[in-house]
Amino acid sequence: MVQVYLRPALRTLGTFLLLHFAMVTLAPGWVVADFLLERGRIARELCVQRMVPGDMRTCHGECQLKKRLERNDEQEKQVPAELRVLRMGEMAAGVAALTLKVPTNGTDQLWPELEELPLGGHTRPLSPVPWC
Repeated sequence: MVQVYLRPALRTLGTFLLLHFAMVTLAPGWVVADFLLERGRIARELCVQRMVPGDMRTCHGECQLKKRLERNDEQEKQVPAELRVLRMGEMAAGVAALTLKVPTNGTDQLWPELEELPLGGHTRPLSPVPWC
């Protein structure tokens, strides 16, 4: 009998937790999407280089994107560490790659080993605009 009464409450709680996790995980993506949609207005009204002639500008509003992402990171730091275990940016731009090293026939090792190798290529810049 108790299970019948708890089922709607558990479903509502599960839906709330799923939506909350999705919002926390995708928040940086929403900030970037909003920046891309409003880039012209941001460059015209909010950018630190808005008074510089258009052909000499290098920022184009990226300073505001940096400020918004930093504000988002500060808000995320207030969340307990257990709740921010998974973060999309940290998963995408790690500093090492994990590979599975399978033993060959001539070794005495019976199971595969997990090996950490440095990533190749370019890493994500920490600050898109140096003067902001």
